[in-house]
Amino acid sequence: MLMTRDGGVARAAVRAGVDRIFLDLEIAGKAERQRGRNTIISGHTLADLERVRAAVPDAEVLARVNPPSAGTPGEVDAVVRAGADVVMLPYFQSSQQVAAFVAAVAGRARTCLLLETAAAAVRVERIAAVGGVDEIHVGLNDLHASMGLAFMHELLAGGVLDELASRIRAVAPAIRFGFGGGALLDAPHPVPPRDVLREHVRLGSRMIILSRTFTGDATNEAELAARVDLPAEIAKIRQAVAAARARTADETERDRLRIRELIWRVADQAVARA
Repeated sequence: MLMTRDGGVARAAVRAGVDRIFLDLEIAGKAERQRGRNTIISGHTLADLERVRAAVPDAEVLARVNPPSAGTPGEVDAVVRAGADVVMLPYFQSSQQVAAFVAAVAGRARTCLLLETAAAAVRVERIAAVGGVDEIHVGLNDLHASMGLAFMHELLAGGVLDELASRIRAVAPAIRFGFGGGALLDAPHPVPPRDVLREHVRLGSRMIILSRTFTGDATNEAELAARVDLPAEIAKIRQAVAAARARTADETERDRLRIRELIWRVADQAVARA
């Protein structure tokens, strides 16, 4: 999934092999939750959604609404009318909130839950059991903060994502599972992006949100072409996923242990700095 409000960037992304264009209309409470972190508030609007929908009529478009509130049914109606194929609900805490969201969508689009609270993680079986949930994507930034962790990939090293994936599949195996965001594969990161993809494959994840480095913060198609070779970067992801899927069980386990130890070293450094 790639986030953009520009129709030209959306067209280029789809040509490059991106599966889904992401419009982010979430604003309620977001500034407070993300204070001090290297994240952005997108500021996308219904007009942006309509323009992107028109620009990529044959592609899949997702719209994220605000966290559950009395206004959720109206927000859902608006994004569905604007052309969203998938509606994402962030920062929910209970199966009751999820059931109300599914009822608001009423089968007019697919439903995607962004699981990013400790309460939702504890209640995940009850949430996954709600009829009409199509996808659950685990948001690492807010979930690790909700759990008081220092580094978002502690959720991988500590087995939290393993447990969530297992518990979701035990209740509703048809739900599509995914987590987190992905950086450019050759970019320097404390946990290499290729290792993150290896863990996606191990856990059966089928969704990842591409970071804004994939667009270079381009605001139009010409800027994107000048800043990032998006087709090449998407091809690298496909190749890395294929290689990870080709591993033997022993190779996958060795990678899991190696990546876990790397994450703990990074996390220990983060704790020490804090």
